[in-house]
Amino acid sequence: MLPITDPHIRLALLSHVLARLEQAPIREVKASGIDAEQLTHLQQLSTLDLGRLASMRALTIGVSLDATGLRSGLRAVALVNEADALAAYFIRHGASPAMMRAFFKIRRKLTLERRREAGAWRPAGRIRLPDYATRERIYRTWASLPDPSPRARYYRLHQQFRQFSIAVLEAAVREFEARR
Repeated sequence: MLPITDPHIRLALLSHVLARLEQAPIREVKASGIDAEQLTHLQQLSTLDLGRLASMRALTIGVSLDATGLRSGLRAVALVNEADALAAYFIRHGASPAMMRAFFKIRRKLTLERRREAGAWRPAGRIRLPDYATRERIYRTWASLPDPSPRARYYRLHQQFRQFSIAVLEAAVREFEARR
């Protein structure tokens, strides 16, 4: 347990615990380590007295974190950050609004807005595809990528064909996929 020493935080935590325990079933109150008599007494304290109690060093107020939950939360934050970074990469490198919606659940309007903010403007209309041999090479590379996630595959494909936007790579892949 990590002891809390700041009196303002101690007061906020004590107030929060008191509010929670007032609404909690009796088994939860008992599990908290506070007996019914103490809870009754706490409920009768004025705000001033609660502040005085929070300032007393004899009362240990601390926080403990569930290591498993923390590990899970940190993993989830890392995944969200990774997805955000990948979405920004896709936007900077010209992914289509349809792809952004499919891979990242980002609406067309937001995609266009983020593209403008990133300076990744592209002209309206159809995109120009490279020559047939290059499109074929793009598709062969796409087909050889082992990752099952299309999002990761397009990222890796773009790493090998940086001279083209992701929208161009998507169009080349779709052209060959349509033939299958």
